[in-house]
Parts: sequence; structure tokens; C-alpha cells
Amino acid sequence: MKFLKKFLFTAFFCSNAFAYSENYQADNIENLLIKSLYEISAGELNDALITLDEIIKQKPNFKLAHLIRGDIYQAYAHGISDFGSSSNFSKDKIEDLKEEAKKRIESHLHNATDIIDSPRVTLPQNIDNLIYVDTNKSRLYLFEIRDHTLIKIFDEYASIGKNGSGKNFEGDKKTPLGVYTLGEKITQPLSDFYGEGAFPIDYPNVYDKLLNKTGHGIWIHGTPKDTYSRAPKSSDGCIVISNENFNALESILKNKKTKVILSKLSYDQYFTVENNIDNHNNFMSYFESWISNWTLKNYSAYIAFYDANAKYNSKVFEIWSSKKKKVFENTNDIQIAIDNLTIIDYPEEEENVKYVEFTQTYNSDLLKQTSQKKQIWRKFNNEWKIISESTY
Repeated sequence: MKFLKKFLFTAFFCSNAFAYSENYQADNIENLLIKSLYEISAGELNDALITLDEIIKQKPNFKLAHLIRGDIYQAYAHGISDFGSSSNFSKDKIEDLKEEAKKRIESHLHNATDIIDSPRVTLPQNIDNLIYVDTNKSRLYLFEIRDHTLIKIFDEYASIGKNGSGKNFEGDKKTPLGVYTLGEKITQPLSDFYGEGAFPIDYPNVYDKLLNKTGHGIWIHGTPKDTYSRAPKSSDGCIVISNENFNALESILKNKKTKVILSKLSYDQYFTVENNIDNHNNFMSYFESWISNWTLKNYSAYIAFYDANAKYNSKVFEIWSSKKKKVFENTNDIQIAIDNLTIIDYPEEEENVKYVEFTQTYNSDLLKQTSQKKQIWRKFNNEWKIISESTY
């Protein structure tokens, strides 16, 4: 009996640090699992069995619940030598389940605010949600945006790549880190491996391509019907959630352009980086000055906002900048309007990097055009520069 308590708590945390909360915000199945672990820690094994039976009744394919229940029965019968010794699972499978339990408990113990007002993310009014994946904690969060405030409404366990996160090349079995856009749910028939379906993300994006990162087919998807959840590190790079949670996520998402942040930082760490307000204000002064110098036809000041290696629609700087100069010389009365502005700080970057997207309305004596524009800005020696720009 003592082993179960020792494994579940002393091995992970201090045994007196764990406390179950009825207000826990994860899905009901995970809530019940945490409740059963609390009951084991309190020595209430009969209650734990009742709770685990309820989990298995609802989700008979939840292997972790089966494993813990089996260990309790074995402990009753003739003691237990190690976690998972009651099962026929392989050693690697038992380690995977142990790690899953650890990640779920860590999330329960992580005390972070559900309401965030941070300048690290600026989103337009036509965007309703933001997805944040903490690859270290194996967690997917969905935030609803209300009056420029992020409110956490979804907090669920998620699996990532077999080799962790920080994808660099095809086949490295890592989950990317960065800022991405969620695509529409894939409508073509998929195998049972993807469960209830899949949402693609746009890896590799323009910044990934600048860094010569390769690979494709990174999705957020469900699990096979015979599997409730997968090990924390078990995919080829995709983010995998239970089918129940996939359906819940699908029912909430309203916008086709939901942004996805993939990070090693917990979301409260990401949103509360030191000096983020000053950083944002400093960036906005550069962004507004870039627009101002464009409308004033001040070519030398305008082009100075671009890094010497900047790409425009994948074209090298020398080619497109010379064409831009001719446009400046031959155009009168330039007017620029910016709408639907998105600004998101890149995670995991030692240098400051910002993902910027907006609707641009351009009016001059030669051209009237509304288009979508994406930019990547990076801070070099305390100056913000555009390193990538694309129009579509």
C-alpha cells in the first residue's frame, strides 16, 4: 500500500504538496483520475477503486486507469514490487504511462491565472480564440478573446513528438515551436489512427523556411478508437488529444484563422515576460513609423526598416528593393490603411521576434488594392527590422 503512495507522490513531488480540488478545470475523466490519486495518497483505496471503476466505465480504453486499478488489487492480494507490475505491459509502455500520470499531476499542481491581459499577443476583433500548447507540460490550452483579454476555457492533456519539441527537419519526430495558423478540419477520409479528425497547422511557415527548417504534415488530431490517450512523447511531431477533447475543441472553434502558439514555456511564463509592455510599445513605434515613411514616400527611411537579407514573397532584397524604389519615384499620394492587425511574440527566441499579419488597403494615383500581408520582424542591436514580408 505504501508503495502506491510513494510512487504517485514522493517520486514526483512532495507527498504533502498534492491536493485535489473540486474546481479542477480539466475534462471530467482527468478530473476523476486526479481524484483517484488523491484518494490513494490519503489511504482511501476503496474510494479510489470506485473512482477508477467510474473512469473505466466511461472510458474502457483508458490504459492508465486500468494500470492503477490493477496495482491496487495486487497490493491488496500480495503486495506490489513496482508501478505497473500488475499488468502485462512492456517496460517501455509502463514508463510511458508513468510519465503520463506525472504530466497530468503536474498540470493539476500548476497554479496559473485563467484571465490574461498581455501585450505579447494582439489579435483583431474577428478572431475569437487562441490555442497555446505547452510542449514541456504536455498541455493544450484554448483561450477565448473578450475585449482584448484572454480567458482560458479549455485545458487538456496532449501528446507531442517522440523526440520532444523544436522541429528542424523532416523525420526528426519533433513538434515545431513557433506561431502558426490552424487550418480547416481535414475533410478527406482519414484512417482510425487520427481518431475523430485532424486540424493542420501551417508548418513550415515563412519564418521556418527562413531558418531552413523542413518537414510537413503537422496536425492537431485525435486518437485511435482503442486508445483514450497516448504517451506524452509518442507522435511523429503532431499534437494528439483524446477524441472527446478533439470534438470539444472543434465545437468551440469558430474562426478559420485561429492562431496556435507552440512553446516550451508555460503559458503564464510566456505572457508575463519581463518588460513586455515596453517591448510592445517600442515595436509599435517602429511599425507605425514604417507605415508613415511609406505614405510620405521617404524611400531611404522606409527601406531602412528592412534587413539586408530580407525576403519579399521569397525574392531577395536586391531585386525587390530596386523595384520598390521605382514605384516610389513614379507614384503620388500614397495612402495606407491597416486593419485586422495581429502581433504575436515568438516563443523560445533569444532575440526578439514578432509575427505580424494584417489587412492592408493601398491607395495611390496608380493602384488601389486590398491585400493580406504577413511579416516577421526581428530586433537587431535594439532596432526592429523586417526579415520577411509576403502579400497574398
